[in-house]
Amino acid sequence: MTATNTATKLLIGLLSLGLGGCATTQERMNSWVGSTDAHLLSAWGVPDRKATTGGGIHVVTYKEKTRDFKGRVNGACHKTFTVDADHRIIAANTSCR
Repeated sequence: MTATNTATKLLIGLLSLGLGGCATTQERMNSWVGSTDAHLLSAWGVPDRKATTGGGIHVVTYKEKTRDFKGRVNGACHKTFTVDADHRIIAANTSCR
């Protein structure tokens, strides 16, 4: 085996480990399902928006500014949690990447 082949295999292995360890934004959001809204509030702070849909269900939304590669604000995405009457998070959705 040549040094180039060994280096290539090592690089592929390291990249695979690095990419495999990255959780998506949606996966991180989903980890909140089952938690309480009080826990979310203590970790994330006051939401940017809160709406009641009826039956004790409410939706809280956090707005996050997105930036381009130079650090300039170029838009926003939203992270939204649906909370039931027992104050448990039952769904999580995001427009963030």
